[in-house]
Amino acid sequence: SEHALAREAASMYKMGSNKNRQVIRRGLGYYNAIPTLQTVRTLFAAMCTLVLQFYLLFSLHHPPIDDQTNIMNEESATLDHDSFEPLPWSLPKETSSIRYQTSEEFMADYIALKRKHNIPLPWEQDKYKEDKVTLPRPIIGLNFPKSATTTMSKYFKCGGITSCHTYVEDDRIGICMMENHLADKPPMEGCNTERTEDGVIEPVEVIFDIGLQGPPCYYASLHEGGLDNIAKHYPEGTIMLVTRNATKWAKSITGWNGKIMKLWADESCHFDGSLEGEGMEYWASQFVSARGDISRKKVHYWIDFYEAHTQKIREFALKHISLTYVEVELENDKMAEQLELYTGVKQSCVQVCHPGPHWIRKHDTTSKCHPPGEEPPEIDPDVENDDGT
Repeated sequence: SEHALAREAASMYKMGSNKNRQVIRRGLGYYNAIPTLQTVRTLFAAMCTLVLQFYLLFSLHHPPIDDQTNIMNEESATLDHDSFEPLPWSLPKETSSIRYQTSEEFMADYIALKRKHNIPLPWEQDKYKEDKVTLPRPIIGLNFPKSATTTMSKYFKCGGITSCHTYVEDDRIGICMMENHLADKPPMEGCNTERTEDGVIEPVEVIFDIGLQGPPCYYASLHEGGLDNIAKHYPEGTIMLVTRNATKWAKSITGWNGKIMKLWADESCHFDGSLEGEGMEYWASQFVSARGDISRKKVHYWIDFYEAHTQKIREFALKHISLTYVEVELENDKMAEQLELYTGVKQSCVQVCHPGPHWIRKHDTTSKCHPPGEEPPEIDPDVENDDGT
């Protein structure tokens, strides 16, 4: 069956080296993009599985020398993720005026603070005018899932620089950043290159969807010291945030993937406040008192959680003004215009993207990103909804 084939592919994924995993991910990506009849999808899945089996068996018996080295390094250096204890995290429990500012209002205050301290804005400097993007690198996106992570990754790629989403080469970005954080290394060390379709190795300049719901669980903007590690190693880099209406985001993510909310709440991340530490009692109380008997039903809790996350990042940006901070709001009609001002990338590079295969099948298309207003019409109303983030 289709599910059995998926399980077999997952098993093969765990067995393979990083290079094998990349091939398997691409095969599954092609599989998820097929919007036609279930029979065709299943046949394609079977074909992919056979091809991947052959590739895996061959590579296990004949791994390149550099892959052998990588495998040994991984086995000796990688953390034991299965027994990994949840990391301490924090969010402000006291609200401040900046929590409820629009992105446009906050950026006006942030820019005024930079000018007050005579810190130049990159997009106004001559040294960036001839560059493809008028922001210092690396550019690290702190958006939560369902907050335009795909849209922004595609935006910068359209602008002509190397932009990665979720994975860099063979590595999950979240795992790489977590291990570097715990080892006091630069966040992107060891996961800062990408191989182009032509086989050229290029430095990664932009990353989005950098979290990891786990296990293990890691979000640089939530876990203690994550943001500090970015500022320490990239003091002149860029951190970026795309905000959404908190209610829309909470309804979107809780309706999109209930498993993620379970992992976030008590299975992996313990974002329900069930850890020991400063501030946890407050969040635990908020979680328990929120309406809903399961984590995905506690929409009001996740609204507060999202707004506190935005406040934390804004407070961090104000305290670390050597960094460049850029924030835009997804629902703002001027978002594309503002992005072009800050980044130099043309407005037409902003597309509406849908992350999962459900939307692709529902709209009978092969692309998850389309220009605003040009999304294909819905053809299958029975497929689970997947909004444009």
